[in-house]
Amino acid sequence: MSGSLNVPLEPAPEGLDSDAALAMAKVAELAERYDEMTQYMVQSVANLKGDELSVEQRNLISVGYKNLMSARRTAWRVTAQSIDMEREPSLKQKGMEYQEKIATELKGLVTAVVNDVVGKFVKGPYAATNNEVLVFFHKMEGDYNRYGAEITDGEEKKEFAGKAEAAYAKATEMKDLKPTNPIRLGLALNYSVFMYEILEEREKATFVAKDAFDEAIAQIDQLDEEQYRDSTLIMQLLKDNLSLWDYGDGEEDGHNY
Repeated sequence: MSGSLNVPLEPAPEGLDSDAALAMAKVAELAERYDEMTQYMVQSVANLKGDELSVEQRNLISVGYKNLMSARRTAWRVTAQSIDMEREPSLKQKGMEYQEKIATELKGLVTAVVNDVVGKFVKGPYAATNNEVLVFFHKMEGDYNRYGAEITDGEEKKEFAGKAEAAYAKATEMKDLKPTNPIRLGLALNYSVFMYEILEEREKATFVAKDAFDEAIAQIDQLDEEQYRDSTLIMQLLKDNLSLWDYGDGEEDGHNY
C-alpha cells in the first residue's frame, strides 16, 4: 500500500522489470511523489550488483530518499521552533509528542537507507568493487547517520555520530578518485559539515574543506564542460562554507550536497 489514502501503487513495482521500474521512478519524480519514486527505484536495482548500477540509477536512488529525508528534517525543525515559541505548557507538551513522531519517522528512514540500500551495495553478494560506487554509498551512509545525529542527544546522538564518522572515514580512505570528481568533492563537503556542526571540530572541518577545494582548483582546467559544471557547483559550496565559517557566528547551517 502507498500514499496517504492507502491506495495501492499501480503499476505495482514488483511486477516491473528494471527498465520499466526506472521509467516509473522518473514519472514519480516529476510528480514529486518521492515515496513511490523510491519504491520503483528499489525495484529497478533489485537484481543488480553495485558495479552494474548506472550513474542515473545511483542518482535517482539518492534523489528519492533525499527528498523523503528533507521533508522530515524540515518538519522536525519547524516543529522545534513552534515548541520554543509556545507558552502554554499543555500545548508545548503536545508539540513535543508530535515532534517525537517526526523524529521516529526520520530515524526509521535512516535505518531503511543504511540497511536496505547502502548495506546491499557495500557488503555481501551484491557489493560493489568499483571505488566510485563504494564512495557514493559510504557517503550516503555517513549523510543519513548525520541526519540522525542532528535530532538526537546524549548516547543516541553519540551512536549516530559514531556511525557517520566511520562511514565518512571509510569513504575518504579510497584515494583513487580524482580531486575534481564530484563524488569526492561532495564527500569532502558533507564530511566537513559533519565535523563542523556535529563534532564541533571546526579547525579540522575548515582544513578538510579547504584542502578539497585547493586540490580541485589545481586541476580544474583539465575538465570538459559537463564535468566542469558539476565539479564547480560543489566547489562553490565548499568556498561558501569556508566564508561562512570564517566570518559567520556559527549559527547558520553549512551547505551540503
